[in-house]
Amino acid sequence: MKNIFICAVVICTTCIYPIKTSAGEKPSAIFHAFDQQYTDIEKFVCEIGKQGYSHIQISPAQKSNPAPEWWARYQPLDYSIIEGRGSLLNLKNLISKAHSCQVKVIADVVFNHMANLDGNDDFEDLNKFPGLSINDFNSDSNRPGKKSCNINYSDGNRDSEINCWLGGLPELKFTNNVKTIQKAHLKKLLDLGIDGFRFDAAKHIPADVVKEYIRYVDQQSQGKAWNYLEVITDSDTSAENYNWIAAVTDFVLYNSMKNAFSFGGDLRSLRVPTAINDPRSVTFGRNHDTIREINSNAINPYSDPSDSFLATAYILARESGTPLILNWDNRDAAFIKYGVKFRQIMHQRRTQGKNTKENVLAVIDSPTVLLMERGSEGFFVVNKRLFIK
Repeated sequence: MKNIFICAVVICTTCIYPIKTSAGEKPSAIFHAFDQQYTDIEKFVCEIGKQGYSHIQISPAQKSNPAPEWWARYQPLDYSIIEGRGSLLNLKNLISKAHSCQVKVIADVVFNHMANLDGNDDFEDLNKFPGLSINDFNSDSNRPGKKSCNINYSDGNRDSEINCWLGGLPELKFTNNVKTIQKAHLKKLLDLGIDGFRFDAAKHIPADVVKEYIRYVDQQSQGKAWNYLEVITDSDTSAENYNWIAAVTDFVLYNSMKNAFSFGGDLRSLRVPTAINDPRSVTFGRNHDTIREINSNAINPYSDPSDSFLATAYILARESGTPLILNWDNRDAAFIKYGVKFRQIMHQRRTQGKNTKENVLAVIDSPTVLLMERGSEGFFVVNKRLFIK
C-alpha cells in the first residue's frame, strides 16, 4: 500500500492589508467563483479580498441553456438578458459590494457559439435566438443547412478551429449584426461596473475579431479593464496566435507542472519550466476544463487532486504569470490561502521597488523538493515525499 505525504510551505516575513490595484493593472491573483450564484458570492467577496485576491471571476452572465449543469452557462440564448447565476440586479449588487472592499470583477463572455438545445446539427431552429438569423451562423456550402465540419486540431492549419462547430454548438459568423449584439453585451456589463473580461473559446474566434472586441472594451473602459483569452494550445494553435492581443491561458505551463507534481514526477524540471513566454499569462494548478469529475473530456487531468494543490502553491510563489485559483481549491487546501497572501506581499513590495526577482535554487538536488527565492523579500519551499509501507 502506498501513502503519499505532501506538504507545501510558503514563507514570508510580514502581513499586510488588501492592496488597492489600479483599474487596468494585471491582477495579483484571481479567485474563480466557478458556477456560483451572484448572491452567494456577494456574501464572501470581501473575505476573498482580505485573503489577498485582487480580482474575482464570475460565471457567464447572459441568458443561457436552462439546464442546471455548469456547462449550460457556456451555451448562450440571449445576450440582451442577464440571467443564469443571478439577475441584473444581483450582479449589480455583487459588483458594488466587491468594489467597496477593493476587489475587481472579471466577467466570462461566450461569443464563439450559441446553445444547441435540440442536439442536432441542422439550421432549422437557428431563428430562435433574439436578433440573430440563419445568416449569422457558419454552414457548409457542400451540405446546405448542416453544420460546417468537424474540427481537426492537427491538420496543419486553423481553418476548422475557426469555422467549424465546437462540440455541436451553432458556430457564429462574425457579421456586423453579431458584433453589434455582442458589443452591446460588453457595454451592458461595463456599465454595471465590470472590470475586465475572460473571452471563452477565443482560439475558435478569428484573431482580428478578438482584437476588435478588446479595442472596444479599451475604448469603453478608457483603458481601465483587464482582459484575458482562453487559448488551449494544440498542434495547430499556439499562444502567439493570440497573446499579441491580450494575456492568454498558459496550458503549456499546466502540462509541465502536471508532469512534475504527479506521482513519479521530478520537481527539478521546474527550475526553468516550459511555459508561455509572457509574464501576463493566466496560470493555474487546475481549472474547470481539467477536472475529470465535472468534465468527461477533461484536458490532461490529475489522478490525485492533491498534486494540483502543490502546483497551485507553485504558481502563487512565482514572479511571472497571473494566477487563477479555483474556488474548490481555495476551500480544500489550507496552504493555498497562505500562498495568495504571499503573492500579495510580493506584489506590494515589487511596486515599492524592492527586489522580488524569482530564483529557483539548485542547492538541493532532489526530485521531490523545490526551493525558490523571491529576491530578498520572500522564500518558498515545496516538498513532496513518498512513503511506502
